Amino acid sequence: MVRERRKRYVVLHVVSPEGVGKGLLINLIRGRTRDLSQEEFDRVKPWFVYYHQGWAIIRTWHRGYGDLILMIEELNGRQLKEGQLQMNIAGISGTLRSAFLKFVPQNVRDQKHYHEEQVPA
Repeated sequence: MVRERRKRYVVLHVVSPEGVGKGLLINLIRGRTRDLSQEEFDRVKPWFVYYHQGWAIIRTWHRGYGDLILMIEELNGRQLKEGQLQMNIAGISGTLRSAFLKFVPQNVRDQKHYHEEQVPA
């Protein structure tokens, strides 16, 4: 059985400017989705799952991750009051766990939640 609505997790890194917060990214992405038709929005439907030190994980539907990446690339280079926005797509994954472990650097993972329980040997 193939599910029609599979999720994808897009990991992105905000390179500059320093201090860009989750709220600003949400507003930028939300502003881009307002231009979409209802059908296009239902296909993409971005949802911020994680944000820490410029690393973000955004959930989308598997048929909409390409559109989400295009939206993020269109925001790249946008002038903000803090400076010019520069973001890189670190990767795409089918599960939150693998997106977090594959693409978010170890030093950032150690500082923020989503730790796995370590079983003593």
